[in-house]
Amino acid sequence: MMTRPSIHVIILCLLLLLPSNLMVITTNGFSLYPRIHVYMTNRLPKGTLLTLHCKSKDDDLGVHYLNYNEQYTFSFHYNIFRFQGYTLFFCGFTWNGKLHWFEVYNWKRDSSYGRENLRWVIEEDGPCLFNYATHDFDICDFGYKPSQLKLV
Repeated sequence: MMTRPSIHVIILCLLLLLPSNLMVITTNGFSLYPRIHVYMTNRLPKGTLLTLHCKSKDDDLGVHYLNYNEQYTFSFHYNIFRFQGYTLFFCGFTWNGKLHWFEVYNWKRDSSYGRENLRWVIEEDGPCLFNYATHDFDICDFGYKPSQLKLV
């Protein structure tokens, strides 16, 4: 008589079939979800307070205030079992009573570059991303998304 394999054996076989680059060892143990780190630094003119508010579909990271050259950071695991391309974090940036926003992490854009550490500087003309090849914040072609809101 043939016996049915246990659920543990089936799960182990499925894990062995996953590509090894999807499996990550973290300081807290084993995780199938790569950790993404996002850093944002206020590079507006000195004396300009930056208010930022970041969200995803599932998470609201709250409101934070940055003085010149201060940094806010967050990290997350994206879910490889959800339909890839859905991980998206956007932030609203407010200074001098005007709202600006853009996507600080977009799976479709950032995963193709293998970006797991995104370092942004927030400037008046737009956000700039750190270029690990040149060691400078010289990737500045994102711009802010149009916003009709004016804060008082």
